[in-house]
Amino acid sequence: MTTPAPAFAASRHPISRILGAIHRHPWIWGVLFVGYAAMVTFPHTVVQFYANEYAIHNGHAALYRLATLFVLTVAAVFSALVFPHVVRQPQSKLVLSLWCLTLLLIVGSWSAFTGNNTELVHYPQYFPEGVLLMALTLSPVDALTWVVVFGGLDEAYQFWCLPRSRVSLYDFNDIFMDLLGGAAGVVFAIGFLQATRRQKSDMRLDLRRQPGLMAIGTLISLGVILWALGLMLLVNDKSNHHYWFALGDFRAPSFWAHVLENGPKHYHTLTPIEGCVLILMTIGIYAWLTRKYAFTAAKQPN
Repeated sequence: MTTPAPAFAASRHPISRILGAIHRHPWIWGVLFVGYAAMVTFPHTVVQFYANEYAIHNGHAALYRLATLFVLTVAAVFSALVFPHVVRQPQSKLVLSLWCLTLLLIVGSWSAFTGNNTELVHYPQYFPEGVLLMALTLSPVDALTWVVVFGGLDEAYQFWCLPRSRVSLYDFNDIFMDLLGGAAGVVFAIGFLQATRRQKSDMRLDLRRQPGLMAIGTLISLGVILWALGLMLLVNDKSNHHYWFALGDFRAPSFWAHVLENGPKHYHTLTPIEGCVLILMTIGIYAWLTRKYAFTAAKQPN
């Protein structure tokens, strides 16, 4: 039997103290988290209006460049914050490898799943959620699964509540981008938390301690049941009057398609099955890479 290594020394970095305060006051920060999630979910119509106005006056290419510049600036700022601190921490290799993995997945997602560069705003939008959830749960798996749950609620609001002229499917591409934005936030938070090596017997995933994963599993199971009973369709069928709802009325013309109204790029539209598999696989990769560590928040200094 192995014994755990001693906990790393508590950091006096201001961000570490903030994360510790978040963990010590979960109800306050939980309410603030829900408020932030609502703030970035409900104003979609307003944001879309101003984005369209900017594109009308300056052109879509200028809008895409502005979104790209904003995201690259945010990435540079947070990288500059985390790297000088992490290189002096015992978990530096873990954080740097997770950071590189996240950036690689973001580049891959941008290449494969986006029609234009305004979609890049999903990453900074969900970055704070990842930071907050990691501080609240101290579990990368649980934090990432709750990011997916709230990203799914965001897409549900867009699909069922916004005008159908703007949203034509329950968009798993967007949920996957939300997950990666949240993952960047989780990795950032890990860099400022204390890490302790787990015993080998403690590396197994305990579902009882992962309510977010259980929530995702429940939702997927309900979806499979509704689909099997014919009460949910993946694509709308106007000739079928016996189902409750469909996950979209849009079917991509090909695996790799150019949808003119969505931007200049060719991209792949994830099906619900593809989206669920990709999301679960991605969470699994982060779970496997962080399995050797237990994370704790810095204690309040005396």
